[in-house]
Amino acid sequence: NKLAELFNLVTTPFCLSDIQPEPGRWRFAEGSGEIFRRPPPDRVVTFGKKHNLWLKGQPLLAGSWFPKWASDFSHDQIRALYEDYFRRVAERYSHSFDIFDLVNESLCHTKFPLYNDNLDYVEWAFKCARPLFPSRVRLELNEATPHIFNTDPKSGNNRFFNLVQRLLGKGTPIDAIGMQFHLWSPAIDAHLQGIGPHRPEKVHATIEAFATLGLPIYISEITLPSTMAPAPDGEDLKADILRNFYQLFFSIKRVNGIIYWNLCDGTAWRNEGNCKAGLTDEYFREKPAYQALEQLICRQWLTACTLQADDQGVVSFRGFRGSYEAQVNNQEFTFTLHNKQTINTLQLA
Repeated sequence: NKLAELFNLVTTPFCLSDIQPEPGRWRFAEGSGEIFRRPPPDRVVTFGKKHNLWLKGQPLLAGSWFPKWASDFSHDQIRALYEDYFRRVAERYSHSFDIFDLVNESLCHTKFPLYNDNLDYVEWAFKCARPLFPSRVRLELNEATPHIFNTDPKSGNNRFFNLVQRLLGKGTPIDAIGMQFHLWSPAIDAHLQGIGPHRPEKVHATIEAFATLGLPIYISEITLPSTMAPAPDGEDLKADILRNFYQLFFSIKRVNGIIYWNLCDGTAWRNEGNCKAGLTDEYFREKPAYQALEQLICRQWLTACTLQADDQGVVSFRGFRGSYEAQVNNQEFTFTLHNKQTINTLQLA
């Protein structure tokens, strides 16, 4: 499987309008009905277990995916609807999912019935959901690209930065920040000219500014088009840009994950599909962008070495964080290398 060969985390939609398309009809289990790009979550759990993948659900609450059948609900009924949904998801999936986008694009969807200028429903959602999930499951506040990168957080005018800062000041239990990174023209055109908010030094500065809030950061959705130039130049250019941005994200301490948004062409949502943003084509043939990430993730960011013990039988090495497989005198074992503040010592009999 191309996804599992390259990545260790997979994300799947939990849009309420598609998980409960009609009152009382839930689409959690296999056989509960098919909707394009919305597999039953149980299927994703099976896939994740098969390939030993971390799982992320996205999003539990998003104004764009509010069920039409609930459009005449009162505010109290809407809150009760989502509290019931949070509880069902927590009871069914807390053992298998590691992170959820609890609230998505709150600054974008002004027609959502609970929306107001203070975005009070965001605070309510986190305080409602946090007690329902075990502490190991991270609940993320995710936002769209323009509201993150188009305004300098240090200017005082970045609404998303201000929102997170205000919510944390009120004790809102947000576990992580999700930063979308969908680049279309003219954003790509400006980037290629070395101008605009998406040039590397500005992206780096923006992420570092959000890092001062003290939360883990996930680059939660990435889209880069292949149509910025005629084929094959567009594919090669996309690979170069993607490689550079992945290295930038990887270099920032607070960035805990990087999620590319569509594996293959031909199945993406609206303009995400039109711009051929996949890492493979419609037939799962690798594109240059896939190969660029494979080189980084599976080769450059992987520690592999053969070591010789000293006179005391001690070996030491510096490696990337993560799980390791080792062999000593035909004895195989595994261990985990944590962050640089942790001293990892293994003693073999």
